[in-house]
Amino acid sequence: MSVLLLQGPLGPFFQHFAQALMDKGVDVHKIHFNPGDAYYYRLNNATNYKGESHYWSLFLKDFLIKHGVKMVIVYGDCRYYHQCAKQLCQELGIRYLALEEGYLRPNYITLEEGGVNGHSPIRHAGVEAYQPIHSIQDEITIPNNFFSRVVYAFVYYNVIAWKFLKFVNYRHHREYQAIQECVFWWRGFFRKYWYKFREPTSEQICEQGPFFLVPLQVHNDAQIKFHSDYEELECFITQVMTSYQRSGVKAHLIIKHHPMDRGHSHYGRFIKRLAKQLGIQDRVQYIHDQHLPTLLKHCLGVVTINSTTALQAFYHEAAVKVMGRAFFNMPGLTDQKPLDEFWLAPEKPDMDFADRFRAYLLDHGQVNGSFYCEYDMTSKNIIDYMLKHQMLPELNQ
Repeated sequence: MSVLLLQGPLGPFFQHFAQALMDKGVDVHKIHFNPGDAYYYRLNNATNYKGESHYWSLFLKDFLIKHGVKMVIVYGDCRYYHQCAKQLCQELGIRYLALEEGYLRPNYITLEEGGVNGHSPIRHAGVEAYQPIHSIQDEITIPNNFFSRVVYAFVYYNVIAWKFLKFVNYRHHREYQAIQECVFWWRGFFRKYWYKFREPTSEQICEQGPFFLVPLQVHNDAQIKFHSDYEELECFITQVMTSYQRSGVKAHLIIKHHPMDRGHSHYGRFIKRLAKQLGIQDRVQYIHDQHLPTLLKHCLGVVTINSTTALQAFYHEAAVKVMGRAFFNMPGLTDQKPLDEFWLAPEKPDMDFADRFRAYLLDHGQVNGSFYCEYDMTSKNIIDYMLKHQMLPELNQ
């Protein structure tokens, strides 16, 4: 069995995962695209791709055939190099597995065949016919690892900056400058504590009265670019606030910034200016790091593009309106009415169906673990999942 790993999450996880696969007798290959990839992966089975991006498909096709690769595993299926890989896998009959942050956070990561999020193979019919069999009695709680992410990002982008001449043709999946990216991550770290000092707690927000919650996503999130019609988050914010103003509802509108985007962007002035123009400045509040489950439990409803925050909202019986394309936007889970009507009569999820949906996810794509800690346990759980779902058939024999 020959497996190819492309780009992984920031940090050393892919090295641990590759070693776990090799310990099972799997022939593992890895391709690096930049110095940061190489820094976190020190095994001797890696190949550097230094060519221009438009030659990538030709290089990869020859590589797949030469090494008899039967499976390609990526982190983030919307990256340029990974999209090309997916097309080639479909052409050559090679299995394509995508890893991503967990749909059910913080104790899970996602692993799906063919793609994740908007490309997920999960459909309403599959959930409806599912007979729950999953038990989570052995679930391991994942500790907070935000600081590890900050350090990994800082090192990754610094290494890219220091050694960029070794991979001058690298095409990053997001617009960035390495040094600037480091500054953003450190700024996010300090902002976390600044906001904690300045802003009200989730309990204080709930005590203010009824409210709707709008959880923002990372400003350059692939889910926005590939699975929605919004060019930027400001367009989404404008549509939501304008619709909210037209509805005339008196409940407050709470707009929550994404914690992983804390150092990169800020919408305070934009929201304040727009709220004043709409005459709703006394009912709109912009927040950052409040306890999300508490807000979900007490809100009247959630409006999102396609954030997996919706999956937490279902658990708390909160009504959800999806404005983008998402695998979980289905009858029984999300409100199917237009946004203008949602404010007046938000429809809560069918909890029987929501429970079935959660159980389905746990058996179809969720692996207990983390990319940023508990590497060996996570690697073992991924391999066990792959064996269970016949993704490594040679090892089942």
